[in-house]
Amino acid sequence: MQGILESLFHQHGLAQEDKSALQRIAANTGMLKKDFNKWQKKRFLRIIDSKDLIAYKQARDSFANGVRYGAMFMIEVLNEKDVDIAD
Repeated sequence: MQGILESLFHQHGLAQEDKSALQRIAANTGMLKKDFNKWQKKRFLRIIDSKDLIAYKQARDSFANGVRYGAMFMIEVLNEKDVDIAD
């Protein structure tokens, strides 16, 4: 099940707004790195990598929970005795 959720999550892709935001982030990151010494660059990149990992895991978990809640809702609706699926 985890493989299916992971596959669906990656197929979702990025919205155009997200792509332009990522381009702005990359440009700003490049400008900051020019002004940093070696130690500051390393520290900065570790912070960015950690932040990105947290954001990725939260997005993936939210997607998986949404799918699970949707499935639970569907099962609950289909198990109702008064529900006519044809309506």
